Amino acid sequence: MDLCCYPMGRKSVIAKLLTTGINYYSWVNLSILFPMKIAITQRQSEINGVTHDCLDPAWYTMLNSHEVVPVPNLIGLDIQVDMLIFSGGENSKARSLAELVCWSSAMKQEIPVLGVCHGAFLLNYLHDGLNKEVTGHRNIGHTIEMENKTHTVNSFHDVGIYTLGKDLETVATGMDGSCEAFKHRDKNIWGLVWHPERMEIPVFPKDLGELLL
Repeated sequence: MDLCCYPMGRKSVIAKLLTTGINYYSWVNLSILFPMKIAITQRQSEINGVTHDCLDPAWYTMLNSHEVVPVPNLIGLDIQVDMLIFSGGENSKARSLAELVCWSSAMKQEIPVLGVCHGAFLLNYLHDGLNKEVTGHRNIGHTIEMENKTHTVNSFHDVGIYTLGKDLETVATGMDGSCEAFKHRDKNIWGLVWHPERMEIPVFPKDLGELLL
């Protein structure tokens, strides 16, 4: 079922569900009932002197109920989608510029935004938060506490959140007290420090998981 059949439109229905509470629809897989067009930003990699945009194919597997749209690192690109994901991976000048354009477009369209690893740190920065270098968080698994439950997640980063940005609230913490996930107080904006797409069973805050999976 496509939201285009709804008079209020796909984006409006998704926004309404997020505002009023997805739990009301817990009897059905929300991603099947309301599949989304999801834009995902990409890292860059140089192969034989040529720079390529790269996206982990695990994103397609995890979001197989939705349409995944890789965002090329081009300036001035106009995205018209239902959700934006800032993916993980190394930063670059072209990527930074493209992601800033995507962010501006997403805010104008008022669509949900998710930042993963690099993307979470970017969102924190965009909300005037501070990030810092950390040790002991690369290529490991560790325990977090989220919504009164413990989970084991992956970790592939050398940067951590030092001060959370304006209007962002912590939703998951590591055993060392570090912020592992956050959500905007008033908007549908999430940041996850771990990589859910690399997990056999992805870990999400409840509202985000019900939207995506």
